[in-house]
Amino acid sequence: MTRTPSERARAIVLLSGGLDSTLAISMMLDQGIEVLTLNFASPFCTCSPRKAGGCHLASEVARQLGVEIRVVSKGMDYLRVVERPRFGRGRGLNPCIDCRIFMLRKAAALMEEVGASFVVTGEVLGQRPMSQHRAALELIERESGLAGRLLRPLSAHLLDPTIPEREGVVRRDLFLSIQGRAREVQLALARKRGVDVFGCPSGGCLLTDPIIARRMQDVFGHCPDWDLRDAKMTTFGRHFRLHDHLKVILGRDEGENARLFDLAGPLPRVEFVAEPGPSAILRGVTSDNDLATVGHLLRSFAKKATAPEVELRLRDGDREIAWRAKERATFEEVARWTI
Repeated sequence: MTRTPSERARAIVLLSGGLDSTLAISMMLDQGIEVLTLNFASPFCTCSPRKAGGCHLASEVARQLGVEIRVVSKGMDYLRVVERPRFGRGRGLNPCIDCRIFMLRKAAALMEEVGASFVVTGEVLGQRPMSQHRAALELIERESGLAGRLLRPLSAHLLDPTIPEREGVVRRDLFLSIQGRAREVQLALARKRGVDVFGCPSGGCLLTDPIIARRMQDVFGHCPDWDLRDAKMTTFGRHFRLHDHLKVILGRDEGENARLFDLAGPLPRVEFVAEPGPSAILRGVTSDNDLATVGHLLRSFAKKATAPEVELRLRDGDREIAWRAKERATFEEVARWTI
C-alpha cells in the first residue's frame, strides 16, 4: 500500500505514555499512517509521573516518535462520570467502561475535526478484567460512536476487521493477536522495534485504590460544592472527617504542605506558629470547638513539637484566629476520623 503525502490516511491514537499505546503508534507509523496522538491528563493516572504534570511522559513519547500530541484535561465533565457511571464500577471507584467511552467520544469528535478516518488504541483483549473483555470492547466501541472505526492493532486478529482494515487503508496481516495480562510479547516487540521510551508497562488508575476511592466517596457525599481541586487533593496528604460538615487535610511533609496550599486557594488553612509540624486545609464549617479538635489532631502528627503547649493560627480570608493546643488526639480518635 503506497500513498503520496497528500493521500496519507490519518488516525487519532490514544496515548497514555504506556507501553501498549506507544507500540500502537509505532505500528501505525510503520504503515505510513499520519498520526495525531491524544493524551488525557487526570489526577488519578499512575502511568505518567504526576509530579511532572501528568502528560510529561506522553509528550516525551510523542516527541521521540515524531508525532503531534494534543492534551485534554479530564475536568468536571469526567468527574461527573466518576460520580454516576452508567456501566458500573470496578472494586474501587473506577468507572472503567464509562471512562473509555468518555475518552473515545472525545477522540471521535477530534477525528471529525481534523479529518482523520479512524481511531487507534493500545487496548489488549483480556488485559483488564472490567473494560477489555470482548463484550466490554464491543460496548465501548458502540457507545463511543466509533463502530467500525476503532482499531486495536495489538489484538486485531482476535477481533472483527474494522473499516480501515476492510478498505485496505491498513494491512491487517501486520497486526497481532495478543491477549491476556502478561506483557512479555509487548516488551519483546518494544526491544525489536527499538522503542525504549514509555511509562510503566501496566499503568493504572488511583480510583482502584481503596483509600482514594473512600476519599472521593466522601467528597461526593459531604461536599455539595465539590470541584476539581477536591479530586486532586484526594491523591495525597492525610484526610480526616471530624463530622459531617468538616474535613481536615494534613500535609505529610513540606512538599505536600506547599501542594495543599497551592490547590486549596481560598480554603481556610491552619499552621503552627512557632513549632514544627504539619499544615492543614479545612473543608467545611468550623466552630471554636472544632478548632480545638483540629489543634489536637495536628499535635498528634507534630512529633518535633515538644513544648507543653503549641500555638496554632487559622487564616480564612481576612479572618485570623490564634489558639493554643496542649493535648494530642488519641490513637482511637485519629482512627475514627481517618478517611
